[in-house]
Amino acid sequence: MGSASVDLKTVKLIHGGDLSSASREFGIPKEKWIDLSTGISPWSWPVPSVPEIIWQSLPDSGDGLGQVAADYYGCDTSSLLPVSGSQDGLQVIPSLLEQGKVAMPVRGYEEHRRAWENAGHEIAPYRSVEQLQQLVSTGQVAHAVVINPNNPTGEVIDRQLLMSLQQQLQKNGGWLLIDEAFMDARPENSLATECPTPGLIVLRSIGKFFGLAGLRLGFVLAPHVLLQKLEEQLPPWNVSHPARWIGKQALADDAWNRAQRQRLHSVSEQWHQQLAARFSSLQFIASSLFISGIGDAGLCEEIYRELGQRGVLARVFDEIEGQRMVRFGLPTEEKLPKVLKVLDQVAEEQLCTVG
Repeated sequence: MGSASVDLKTVKLIHGGDLSSASREFGIPKEKWIDLSTGISPWSWPVPSVPEIIWQSLPDSGDGLGQVAADYYGCDTSSLLPVSGSQDGLQVIPSLLEQGKVAMPVRGYEEHRRAWENAGHEIAPYRSVEQLQQLVSTGQVAHAVVINPNNPTGEVIDRQLLMSLQQQLQKNGGWLLIDEAFMDARPENSLATECPTPGLIVLRSIGKFFGLAGLRLGFVLAPHVLLQKLEEQLPPWNVSHPARWIGKQALADDAWNRAQRQRLHSVSEQWHQQLAARFSSLQFIASSLFISGIGDAGLCEEIYRELGQRGVLARVFDEIEGQRMVRFGLPTEEKLPKVLKVLDQVAEEQLCTVG
């Protein structure tokens, strides 16, 4: 799986959900897999039939999506820009900011690191909140990237602490970029309501919480001047008309959103307990959309492979200082019995190996 020192500029990054590669690796047809390798909700917002006119006409920026999204995130419409997935924003934004050193989590969504390096910035890695605070308070970095909750570690940084970091960076003309792709389940921790604070950028995604990753819709929340620069770098009609139409309705569905949060909290708590009971050698951190276990590099690799040989796809991450991480997405009620049976088999295999 490579190492932390690999040059991300020249290597294709690995992401979850790649059943084609898993099928080739383990010799199991795609339709036979149970995919737990992403943090995408297995319960999707129920998409209604899309009217024919939506397919026939070009996207309309005056369709009300901006206002609905602003209401959902608690910000002003002028500080929000729809994009084709938050990935669109994170790839372009570093090129719009003054080059400098940027604080970056050692373990996190690696597309951030690639984008900042490609834009000519220097990476200053941090392993903890304390290290991040030190980098910012001592002026060692011009900018900082925080993934909150972190993907894949599940760690959450307090919003008041983040605002303090933002203020310190902004005094010197720097920026704090917060990736909140997994924040919908816990909106009280979001900094979206602080936009458009100078020096603050927040990325949001429709794909994870709403289970609509294929829609390719996200939002960048930032000062209007930066959004104008970003929009100039994006092609016309960057977000498809069906994506805008569906996203507008999903964001406005308060009843479904409340029920989804309750379901994710309940299921993730149970899933956390079930995993921890079977793999006590791993240290698990719970998030509303995935559970991650960190431990010995060889053990994590072995668990990943044992699961894969039985048709359950998890996500294993690169070794850092002798440890790797295995991320488990949430299984549906229908698939849970089979998944638990496989987990029991793999756990038993581990006990036999140790014995």
